[in-house]
Amino acid sequence: MKNRIASLLLVLLIVITAMSPPPVVAQENSSSNPASLHTRVRSMIELGSVYTNIYDIAITVLETVRGKEAMDRLQATNPDTKTPPEGFEYSLARIKFEFKGRYVSDNLPFDLGNDPLQWVALASNLTEYPKASLTAPKPALVGRVKPGESMEGWVAFAVKQKDPKPVMVFDPDTGGATGRGRTLFFKLY
Repeated sequence: MKNRIASLLLVLLIVITAMSPPPVVAQENSSSNPASLHTRVRSMIELGSVYTNIYDIAITVLETVRGKEAMDRLQATNPDTKTPPEGFEYSLARIKFEFKGRYVSDNLPFDLGNDPLQWVALASNLTEYPKASLTAPKPALVGRVKPGESMEGWVAFAVKQKDPKPVMVFDPDTGGATGRGRTLFFKLY
């Protein structure tokens, strides 16, 4: 009788295991797996010099524009915008940045977009593109964000015309953060 029950339980366990879907593996945001357009990527940063506080952030790339359309938008913002270097074109990204403190006492603002290393473009082989001196279309993603607020705006880059899959990076080690938090990767295509 005990062998019969044990055999029945073993068969039942095998059937349940065979019918169960495979476990879902979480996809990490990385240089080899950058976030797609309209994908909200959540992370955290620490702010403060003596006592650090952890703040939650969420970044979503809402729109990307490249080539002639990017150039037209840049020239509408600043008619003195020069053409990109030979073999390059401009790429724009409209981003939503959300910033939230974890506690009521978390009240430090975050300086967004003032540091040139905060938003960086990488080639598809992950080499860094030189920083282009451009005036992003309005609203530019620049300013102080207070906890509980969000900001939406444009950032601008120069990328190689033949690069089919450039990547944009947000580096939390700038803009007043203490360097804690992940570097986040987004598709610029």
